[in-house]
Amino acid sequence: MRRFQTVAALTCMKLLLLIFNVLFWVAGIILLVFGLWMKISLHYLFELSDQYNEVIPYIFIGTGSLILIVSFFACCCTVKGQPVLLYMLAVFLGLVFICELTAGISGYVYRDNIRDGFKSGLNNSISLYGDGRIRDRDIDMVQKYLKCCGVQDYLDWYSKWGNHSVPISCCQDRTNCHYSPVEDTAEIYTVGCYVKVVDFVDQNLGSLLAGALALGSFQLFGVMLACCLAKYADKAKYEPVN
Repeated sequence: MRRFQTVAALTCMKLLLLIFNVLFWVAGIILLVFGLWMKISLHYLFELSDQYNEVIPYIFIGTGSLILIVSFFACCCTVKGQPVLLYMLAVFLGLVFICELTAGISGYVYRDNIRDGFKSGLNNSISLYGDGRIRDRDIDMVQKYLKCCGVQDYLDWYSKWGNHSVPISCCQDRTNCHYSPVEDTAEIYTVGCYVKVVDFVDQNLGSLLAGALALGSFQLFGVMLACCLAKYADKAKYEPVN
């Protein structure tokens, strides 16, 4: 009877761990796609920051890839039910959790530096705009796709050129303004790029932190589940059949 209960518990925990592995695999896909999105589509925005590190997208890509590998390994461990493999799985999950926790804490601690770096990078890009540098392209792409203009607002461009002129990337309709006095601000984007990005982050910071906390708690649950399954699998080997 006791052995039957142990086998039932093993089956239940295996099922839970398999469900965990699938969800963990999905989380890895999300991180991988986000890292590729940062590298391919958001590099115009990040390159404007004086604090930008090109390694950041690769951290997300690497973490997502590692999670996919661990998830595949986890499925094999769960099916085989070998205690040693399950303990190894718990260690891998713990290491991934520590890496994510370190990255999250670093981002939160240095959030002000990141903001200041982005702001100073935008200011430098505007002051040097028109010199044909690569940041001209970056700031045009950011203003065009984020529908913003300047750092704080469109007046930053007025201050640079001493008249009511803005780059064409600030224009809602490109045929009406380009390095010429703007008669009606309704023709251009008026919200600054720094303001728009920071407001978006501030409004969604709680959701981002909640998501990170949920992911971390989910991984700790996987660690405990793997250890419990390993313990029961090891115990089942030595229980007599009644």
